[in-house]
Amino acid sequence: MSPRLHASGILAAGLAACLLASCATTTRREALVPARVAAARQTAQPIRASVSGGGEFTAMQLPGITNDDFRQALESSLVQSGMFQAAGGGGYQLEAFIATIDQPVMGFSMTVNLDVSYTLRHRGATVWRKAIHSSYEAPVGEALVGATRIRLATEGAARNNIAELIRQLDTRHGRGH
Repeated sequence: MSPRLHASGILAAGLAACLLASCATTTRREALVPARVAAARQTAQPIRASVSGGGEFTAMQLPGITNDDFRQALESSLVQSGMFQAAGGGGYQLEAFIATIDQPVMGFSMTVNLDVSYTLRHRGATVWRKAIHSSYEAPVGEALVGATRIRLATEGAARNNIAELIRQLDTRHGRGH
């Protein structure tokens, strides 16, 4: 391969990445909340979440999930499920670590994989811990612009992760407090 051809290929790839990043928009907080997932397990205690590992954009400058947006989506989803009475202190503490957001750079159907590690504490004691993997595929029919499909797939992976968290907490062994 000639140096000129190699340099042109690198330039074209860089330009494509820049164009994709410039069109990329961050995820929307309200789009991270799953459709109502009802929980059979209920407590009169509040839930307070803390999140780390997130950001506005991923390392590839694709739409990320901010810690604050994910925290608010977690708290509102857990309250909407009926599992917890309200968001706030004095009850359970849920720690979430966004470990990976695996996103494609391009493609027709965009599948995003999300891994989040959760630890639920009550009165300082760990009562539940689990890493949850989720994914979501946004086909080309969902949005024509690739950056929009990546954002939609990222939001979908987050919704699926939170819905799975609620299902897992609802079926955990032992009785709730």
